Amino acid sequence: MEHRRIRLLALTASLAALTAVCSLIAIPNPLLPAVPFTLQIFAVCLTGALLPPRWAFAAQFVYLLLGALGVPVFAGGASGPAVLFSVTGGYLWGYPLAAAAIAASRGPRPGWWRAMAASCLGIILVYVSGVAGIRVFGHVRLTAATIIGVLSFLPWDLAKGVIAVAIAARVRLALGVRTT
Repeated sequence: MEHRRIRLLALTASLAALTAVCSLIAIPNPLLPAVPFTLQIFAVCLTGALLPPRWAFAAQFVYLLLGALGVPVFAGGASGPAVLFSVTGGYLWGYPLAAAAIAASRGPRPGWWRAMAASCLGIILVYVSGVAGIRVFGHVRLTAATIIGVLSFLPWDLAKGVIAVAIAARVRLALGVRTT
């Protein structure tokens, strides 16, 4: 039992670190310059696909905590609590909830469709949180926040979800243990 806990702890820390690395690859978004295209959604989906719900939540919470404490782990190397209360902040707040929801909804031995549906649920949760952040911190109307905060990201994020589900299946196989 202790070996399993150590493995989960190592995987949790690794996925928090992966989220940080994925944030450094930031491509400007012409529709919403304050919110760039990154690979963070991929890391959030992979986290939820590999860890049990509370561990998945913890991995993404640690990522947010590191950024809030000043470690440059947010998109483009940003950091500090101000980022969490900016136009991009809503997306970030959604990461722990999305990772936990993906983990909870995929089941212990997910098939491809179930795992993909779980990733889509997580992406939707990040979008809801992100649109709320754009609305509140950017003072943008709900309709406009939804259009610019979802439509420009949707195709790319769905692709990241598919890749995360495929990689998670391989990682589970390589680990040779259940991660739920």
